[in-house]
Amino acid sequence: MDDYEQLLNLYPDDISCPCTYTSIPYHKFITKLQVNSFHDSIRIILFVDLPTDAGGLPSYREDYSLWGKSFIESLKQLCSLAKDNVNNSIDTGMDEILSQFENKTKTTFAHMLDFIRSTIQGNALLYINSDAWSLVAVETDDKSDTDFLNVPVTRNNTQENTSCSCVTLRTCRIPRQVKIGGGSIPIDGLVIGCHQLETLLLSSLTCFYSLQCINDLRSSFYTVLAPSNQFIRLNAQTRFSVDYTIEKIAYEMFIESWSSNTSYEKYFSSCSPSYCIYTYYQKSDALEILTTFLSVYGSLSIVIYFIIPYLVRLIKKISICFRTTQQQ
Repeated sequence: MDDYEQLLNLYPDDISCPCTYTSIPYHKFITKLQVNSFHDSIRIILFVDLPTDAGGLPSYREDYSLWGKSFIESLKQLCSLAKDNVNNSIDTGMDEILSQFENKTKTTFAHMLDFIRSTIQGNALLYINSDAWSLVAVETDDKSDTDFLNVPVTRNNTQENTSCSCVTLRTCRIPRQVKIGGGSIPIDGLVIGCHQLETLLLSSLTCFYSLQCINDLRSSFYTVLAPSNQFIRLNAQTRFSVDYTIEKIAYEMFIESWSSNTSYEKYFSSCSPSYCIYTYYQKSDALEILTTFLSVYGSLSIVIYFIIPYLVRLIKKISICFRTTQQQ
């Protein structure tokens, strides 16, 4: 290592020391690999003991005190799942190229998340507060018994003038609204999906970056106005756009940045170069250039002196052969 540093000081731009080994495991010289920071939502608490008394049985869809807790709890679980997946992947990924490791970790998590979503959609799993399905009572022909059927609800999105059903479209959604005073207003970024996971993933956290939107949520409580310290505004200093859906952030595993500690001493030791190559540049003076030119010219003259007679004889022979062929 000392010899290399000396050569590096002498020839900083032109030294090369090929490794003895063509492959070196990354754990030999990377002493630490970790996530430097996660998205702000992974540590934020958007409410503390929200009131649960509905005070007149408001719509579950419009009272944040009713649907907000399940929304945030789902976000916490998703964040926890992403963090656990990162930690487990780090333990087994030290031998891979770092960029490949980061991409592989995110892809693996995305596949797992898509599998869960497809399973819920394919099996038509319901959760208690789902309004994507309607329970309908159907009497038998003889009216002796009653059957209950789950009938899909067609959703009408008045903002986009579209309609959809959760039976045919997993991403079917409508904007989330809350009651304020005598009317309802949409909440930026929040939607109602086919089930709790889709509701979470298809929503964005746009509202939680805005103090005005947070105040609208506080005003939507039917019992008491939630204290302002129960809502914490998200930090906008993030690599993710504020209008990114939670799905996009989750596919990136909520990771803001990675960090790693690399030991170049350990790398050099594992590399074990047996020799180094460097290029030496020297500026030639006029006398040296003239000497080099004359030596090349003199060598060229000697070569021509010996080659020309053979070339002349060869040309004569070819010419004689050509004439003989024409005469015949």
